[in-house]
Amino acid sequence: MAKYIASIPLGDIERIAIIPGGGRSMAQVKGDADYICNAGFYSMTTGKPVGHLKVDGVVRSKETWGCWGYAWDKADIKLAALPAAAKNYISGVEMLTPMIGMQDAMLYNPDVGGVRPRTAMALTGDKLLLYCADTPTTPEALRTALHRLGAETAIMLDGGGSSQCDFTGQKISSSRRVHNYLAVWLRKKKDKPMSEAYQVTPSVGVNIRSGPGTGYSKVGAYAQGTVVTVTATRDGWGQTEKGWVSLDYLEAVEAAQRVTDNGLRIQARYIDAGRKNRPCGVNPCGYITIHETGNAARGADAAAHGSYLNSAAGEAALVSWHYTVDDHAIVQHLPDGETAYHAGDGPKGTGNARSIGVEICVNADGDFAKARENAASLVRLLMEEHGIPIGHVVQHNHWNGKDCPYTIRHTSGAWEAFLALCEGGPCAKTNRQTVQARFGLAEETMDYLEAYRYGADLLQKLAAAN
Repeated sequence: MAKYIASIPLGDIERIAIIPGGGRSMAQVKGDADYICNAGFYSMTTGKPVGHLKVDGVVRSKETWGCWGYAWDKADIKLAALPAAAKNYISGVEMLTPMIGMQDAMLYNPDVGGVRPRTAMALTGDKLLLYCADTPTTPEALRTALHRLGAETAIMLDGGGSSQCDFTGQKISSSRRVHNYLAVWLRKKKDKPMSEAYQVTPSVGVNIRSGPGTGYSKVGAYAQGTVVTVTATRDGWGQTEKGWVSLDYLEAVEAAQRVTDNGLRIQARYIDAGRKNRPCGVNPCGYITIHETGNAARGADAAAHGSYLNSAAGEAALVSWHYTVDDHAIVQHLPDGETAYHAGDGPKGTGNARSIGVEICVNADGDFAKARENAASLVRLLMEEHGIPIGHVVQHNHWNGKDCPYTIRHTSGAWEAFLALCEGGPCAKTNRQTVQARFGLAEETMDYLEAYRYGADLLQKLAAAN
């Protein structure tokens, strides 16, 4: 007996698909997929699926009742109320959803209860978990096991003898021909979004071309020793700010790891080059703009927002920003030196063109206070790296009047407290420095204001003024 768990970073996934079995075995269906398992309940009598199932835009099964399940178009998988508008979705036994928590009873047909083999899928925030075991367990024990692995949402896909998988060579076999399989393809290494420093190695330099191949026209050249930043790769070619160069003539330069002073490693998962929500203009990094995501859904953490920005929906919405911060992670979506569409003041507005956009997650299953502290640690790092003064740490509201960051703006003293966190010191000190920087006041003037009977209150109000 065996049990296998695949933990797959969402940023590494190229495509997720539900593949109808059509009487074929798992091995016949797998093809070049990296992961595959049986997926979804079906009637042993009719052979037809039950529950909610949609495959590549075609509804294969629907019920009169709604439920929670997973939906996606290509790789932007998320928990959703089914039926949904996505091209693909699948339901199962709800184990962890907005309606079912660890202390709640699960609702399922007695036929899948008891101690049986199981197949399930779950989301941890930045990873997709696939679970398959022919080792018998109960639905409740399965939920506990997934929760211990960090699952925030989860559904059971099967409870019986159909359980089978091939997780990059880890296999559980079954003679049953199931109605459908779930397959996952990873991005090939050469196609992963990236941003790395490379040095040109040939003494004659290297040609820059308008596209990834020798068939494209020459648009310039880099001299030997030039350090270039590669933001995307394709077919052995790397994209730079001036065009494409052959990776055969570049040598990676090891970059220092960016870590905040509270120990959080910044995860760089850039929006793919060429997407319409990646404008690629030059950002001089004169300001830092603080936002809140406004998305209170469970699971709407930093990784989820990164997946959204790199999806067709994010591109269509023409939105982008540099960092998303939650209670356990910081994900970077764009280099600091690129412009983004986050401030709502137009393509050439100061907020979009000259500031670094930081979104703080407000997901219901997150710790907002911790997310705010993590955001402040990122702001401290950015202030140090770019020489940005505390007076240039501003709210989204500063640029276009939007009521954002909403929670902070609607909590008395929260903005002042956040600026204090960004300074790493007491709020009073932060207020003095903010007012002095914003209004260009002399030290003696600041001393006079602090000595005034209502000075502390006045400084707080002046510091909060936009």
